[in-house]
Amino acid sequence: MSTFLSTIDIPHWRILFERVQKEAYWKELMDQLSHDAQHHILYPPTDQIFTALELCPAQQTKCIIVGQDPYHGPGQAHGLSFSVPNGQKIPPSLRNIFKEYQSDLGFEEPGGGSLEAWAKEGVLLLNAVLTVRDGAPGSHQNLGWEKFTRAAIRFALEHSPNAGFICFGKPAEKLIQEALEGLDARPVVITTPHPSPLSAYRGFFGSKPFTTFNNKQLEKGREIVNWELPSSLQTSLF
Repeated sequence: MSTFLSTIDIPHWRILFERVQKEAYWKELMDQLSHDAQHHILYPPTDQIFTALELCPAQQTKCIIVGQDPYHGPGQAHGLSFSVPNGQKIPPSLRNIFKEYQSDLGFEEPGGGSLEAWAKEGVLLLNAVLTVRDGAPGSHQNLGWEKFTRAAIRFALEHSPNAGFICFGKPAEKLIQEALEGLDARPVVITTPHPSPLSAYRGFFGSKPFTTFNNKQLEKGREIVNWELPSSLQTSLF
């Protein structure tokens, strides 16, 4: 019996875990992670794998932003897509997100790379794959995490009438389309090119994803997101 993540206690998502732990893929995934953890450093730390769920209860979800892999360097991944702990160097894609954030919303530059404030505001920052080996991007793809992410998205849609999506890039858009298959839900779905340096100038910059999302939410009578993150000035006051 696998001992990897043998205890998971996230009250607002407990029913989801009760469901997935009955699935064959979940045991296979846990067994593979247990094996990998004996031979490799894995990110994020075990107690931070589900930070996105811990900070954003399903019934409070307003917007879901799906990433791909966790960051694969020391101290970067902490369980929130695109986010890094404050004090860490801001990765290129996140730096471009912040540029568009400032342009779109008119806010000051964030004081660090953490997106915890978004998570607590109802933004589910969920990667398609929740773990990765040190220095090996994509190393835990197709082990089963994608099935879990789709289940988590569907669970959020079941429990929150306000849940919508911002899709940065085609992989995120594809995963969301798969998660929505067979559902009657008609959430807001905003799509943009990925904010990576390779594609940010191909339509991400100027896409105004944050105001567009809120405007579409208002049109449907749904809750909007307060996107403001602590600025450098606000951060220095604490």
